[in-house]
Amino acid sequence: MRNMPFFRGAVLLAAGAVAGGLLTSAWKVPLHAQQQQTPTTQATVLTDVTHLRDITPPNSHPMVDVGYHMVNLWFAVEAKNWPLANYYLGETRNRLRWEVRLNPSPKGASGEPVDMKSTLDGIENGSFATVKDAIDKKDANAFPVAYKHLLEDCYSCHKNAGKPYLRPMVPTTPGQPIINTDPNATWPQ
Repeated sequence: MRNMPFFRGAVLLAAGAVAGGLLTSAWKVPLHAQQQQTPTTQATVLTDVTHLRDITPPNSHPMVDVGYHMVNLWFAVEAKNWPLANYYLGETRNRLRWEVRLNPSPKGASGEPVDMKSTLDGIENGSFATVKDAIDKKDANAFPVAYKHLLEDCYSCHKNAGKPYLRPMVPTTPGQPIINTDPNATWPQ
């Protein structure tokens, strides 16, 4: 009877060792199997990557959405619909972030890559924040000034990305594209 606790301890130790050995061997098999990809697995991965490249939208797609939301933002504030304005500002920001994920380093006017994440970070901390503040304060007088600064920042980004012909403007009608089609336009600079 005195040996009973010792015997129980020995049995638990042996059971733990067996369980540990089984778990270790189970973990080693999948890792080993992953290291030896079959040609079929490699072909499937290449097919999947090709498919994903084929269905990824072009870089212009999020920017079309940005234009749509920026126009609606303007008219939401004009109507003093502050919750809607806040919504459109958020959607604009989301689409710009999507654009940066799709094309993080486009070639700029000089042919060198442009760090779009840093550019967007600067806009978000600058003119976006000012627009957001005007919306939060329901300040219909401060909003147009902040909005125009945001458009100027947008245009700076367009120029840095080698697309100076994409010149935004303050919309005049709902549903209007935000890009000024006038080739003689002089604003923003």
